[in-house]
Amino acid sequence: MELIRSATTVDDGTRRRPEVRAAAAGALTAAVGWALPVLLVVLGALAVPRASAGFGDAVGSGSLVWLVAGGARLHLGDGTLALTPLLGAVLLVLLARAGARRGLPEQPAPRVQGAWLGGYAAVGVVAALIGLMSPAGPVLLSLVLPLIVIPAVGLVWAHGLPEQLDDLWVRAPLSLRRGLLPGAKGAVLLIALGSVLVAVATLLHLGRVAHIHSALDAGFFGGVVLVLLQVALLPNLGIWALSLAAGPGFSTTGGAMTTWSGAEAGLLPMVPVLAAQPQPGGLPWATHLLVLLPIAVGVWLGREALAYVPRLAATQTKLAAVVAAVLVAAVTIALLDTFAGGSLGAVRLSHLGAPAPLLALVLFGELAVGAFAVLARDWWVLRR
Repeated sequence: MELIRSATTVDDGTRRRPEVRAAAAGALTAAVGWALPVLLVVLGALAVPRASAGFGDAVGSGSLVWLVAGGARLHLGDGTLALTPLLGAVLLVLLARAGARRGLPEQPAPRVQGAWLGGYAAVGVVAALIGLMSPAGPVLLSLVLPLIVIPAVGLVWAHGLPEQLDDLWVRAPLSLRRGLLPGAKGAVLLIALGSVLVAVATLLHLGRVAHIHSALDAGFFGGVVLVLLQVALLPNLGIWALSLAAGPGFSTTGGAMTTWSGAEAGLLPMVPVLAAQPQPGGLPWATHLLVLLPIAVGVWLGREALAYVPRLAATQTKLAAVVAAVLVAAVTIALLDTFAGGSLGAVRLSHLGAPAPLLALVLFGELAVGAFAVLARDWWVLRR
């Protein structure tokens, strides 16, 4: 009966319907993510008393905000805007995951997944063209991040790795597979602690932050949009604060650094939360105690890594898992810092934030101190 049905069925395009539906679902997912920042920017532009941008500029700027949230870089005259709000990127990945789960079957074929990605990317290309209505413009190569990488991460999160990549992962070193999840959790914990430091500093210097906020004269709705943008930047600033706690510090403008030894003077962008950073001059000796935070995370990381190893496994096996977890955590922070970027223009605003390579190296050492202490205690207990 199946042979008869297949022989008598006319090819009316039904075999293409799964791909068409998948492409439509991907396009709808991207459109939902695009619509929210555009709506906020348009309403904010209309509500700000001193705003002079027209409707087209506002729609174009909102499109660029959506692209920047996914990792795109923008041309700003002679400089580049490369400051991706990490919380915005996380929300876009969550939206892509939800769209992939609702718009695709339980086990979609590779061509169906490709159609979903194609529909998402097509809307992204349209958004990039709309963004040309604003004074800025996207860097073409960077569009790979919001149009391909972000939805692909959400797609993998929803339906798992492709079979070929899954086979490669199974053949990866066992220590890496054991240390990946603890290391990723450790990176999230590090950023969370850095974000707490930013929140505490903001509360301690709330007067300065409120003064800058009021000086912008953004109005009520514009002020709400400004607060939401700063909340989206909280993980970015958390990495800056983490770099200060670890030792390398962070730079603001013109190479002015804030480290354990003190804060250098420098003009700041008109972002209210940046007024919470330490004032120029020396910092109290207690600032050096912030290094205990990454060491404490290393202790937690060591315990998490050992939980993935059999209790009576050889010490070398446990050491390999702990080193892998520490390495994953440090490298993840460096990659996130690189992805988040650190530029708001040219010259004095071209280099902001933490030095990613140095931060990864220092974090590896400090996390290793705490993690190896846990490993040494485990070895001593078993030896007894």
